[in-house]
Amino acid sequence: MNEAVRRDTIVIGAGLSGLYAALQLKEAGHSVAVLEARDRVGGLTLSPHSPTLGRRIDLGGQWVSKSHMRMYRLVERYAVPVRRQFVTGDRVCIHDDKTFRGPMGTIPGMSKTDWAAYTEAFKTLYQVFEALPANPWEGDLAARLDRMTYDSWVREILPPGMARDALLRLPGAYYGVMPEEVSALELIQKLRGCGGPRFMSDVETGGMSEHLWGAQAVSEGMARDLEEDVFLGTPARRVTWTEKAVEIETDAGRFAARRVIFACSPAMIQQIPFSPALPAPRRLLHQRFPNGRNSKAVIVYDRPFWREKGLNGHVISTSGALTAALDISGADPGHGAMIALFSGKASLRVDPLDPAGRRSAVLGVLSQALGPEALAPLEFHLQVWADEEWSGGASSPFMVPGQLTQYGAALRASVGPFHWAGTHMALEFRGYMEGALAAGEAAARQILAAAEI
Repeated sequence: MNEAVRRDTIVIGAGLSGLYAALQLKEAGHSVAVLEARDRVGGLTLSPHSPTLGRRIDLGGQWVSKSHMRMYRLVERYAVPVRRQFVTGDRVCIHDDKTFRGPMGTIPGMSKTDWAAYTEAFKTLYQVFEALPANPWEGDLAARLDRMTYDSWVREILPPGMARDALLRLPGAYYGVMPEEVSALELIQKLRGCGGPRFMSDVETGGMSEHLWGAQAVSEGMARDLEEDVFLGTPARRVTWTEKAVEIETDAGRFAARRVIFACSPAMIQQIPFSPALPAPRRLLHQRFPNGRNSKAVIVYDRPFWREKGLNGHVISTSGALTAALDISGADPGHGAMIALFSGKASLRVDPLDPAGRRSAVLGVLSQALGPEALAPLEFHLQVWADEEWSGGASSPFMVPGQLTQYGAALRASVGPFHWAGTHMALEFRGYMEGALAAGEAAARQILAAAEI
């Protein structure tokens, strides 16, 4: 490739956000090129084939709700299978070396005293949702919350006990970050933008009510619609820019455009040399906007043996043994299929180990929750997202204390010819697949609006 490939807009990253932005622009008559460093599309959705199940499984994003309207339109457009989340039976909670079972909507093993404290803390959390302004970085309350970590805020409102432990699991459960790492304001406004943890954990109509079988197929469908405009194995190695033009050097040659959308995490952007450098405020923002940790296992069994015990396969832990496990077999399965999530604190029990150790750790936790049958799967798949070169961790980067009040107003603003996408840029459903689409749509609209001026 001697001559630069020229387009109106270049998109860096062929995940849901980047592909959706490119599709919006192309359908509006703009020419686009999507540059993807990996040899596949899909970003943080990854759906390999299971020989035992005879269908695709998901090692990345998977859950959807009817409230995720953009995602549902694409799921229907590309005929991706959707299944109700199975919840018939008891859930399990692991607390240290003890295992408890109880109905959905409760935290099994929690005393009446702790449950009352937990309920009151939830009420306080939702009161903060209401007290924060539309721009959550504005006002005295925001300044106070941004000075402290989420860990500090929870310890301020709850005494030691299982209730505190349960509330401290939210950052890991939803964003792959430890409570002592993230700004209280950052975590609280992210939860608010997703409808709050009640909606996010709702298995009836909320954020965990349905899951896909093969979420990566949505990105593959968009890539087909974009045809020759998607370039795989094409990492951006250098960006040279002025206010009116950008040239990007890649392993496959040069690309030129008037505008660029970065649909990747700030940590990935930080690895690309810019000439001239990005303005200092933007560079400092990216430095303070790291990824969390998120690992996901899919385990296939000869049957869903847990259902025979009156369990629904839904497992949580208040002590960090895992983040969650869920039955994704479907309503009338032959084989049984479980997923197990290890994010934030829980990921440190799995990520540092070798492959054999990781398998042993995952199956050990499932056997504690579901029984010894969990130790003998037919298939075991594990994706440690922090190990993947072009992901760098969990699906939704987070801000450390003091940053949201400093950079919030400029967070989504374009910088010269550069625009920002990815689920971490979403105003709604941040961290979800829907959030990725919303952020991609917003970046495309910025470009379309600028073209009209």
